[in-house]
Amino acid sequence: MCFKIGGMVGAIAILLSNGSAFAEGVGTAIAQDAQRYITVGHDKLGNSVALDTKTIQGTTYKLYGMYGDGIFETTFDASCSESRLFRNHIAIYSSEGQLLQEDKEKGEIPFVANSSPGKGMKIVCQKIGALGW
Repeated sequence: MCFKIGGMVGAIAILLSNGSAFAEGVGTAIAQDAQRYITVGHDKLGNSVALDTKTIQGTTYKLYGMYGDGIFETTFDASCSESRLFRNHIAIYSSEGQLLQEDKEKGEIPFVANSSPGKGMKIVCQKIGALGW
């Protein structure tokens, strides 16, 4: 699999595609980023959905996944003490890293422990030491 993707979008897309592009000489920087992203689930096509551990700020976190030739980025806020989850932002980027679509509508979504957002929330709540996680 060959990607014509640059910057952050390229690194994320390669990692989400199970690292198949590593054999094509992607580079050490991307290999180091592999520890930055934790797989928290898969989409309907079997592509990984990953938590970006470097962008966690308190209980705010981002998940990334493949979307066509590019990626999607979804930002969530967790209320660990109440087991509530809020979606803050969704962005879709092209394979060149250009923002294609953006939805800034905020709202609560159901907390489902086995979903990608739910697994991400569990990691975030454990990281901050929230009780019961």
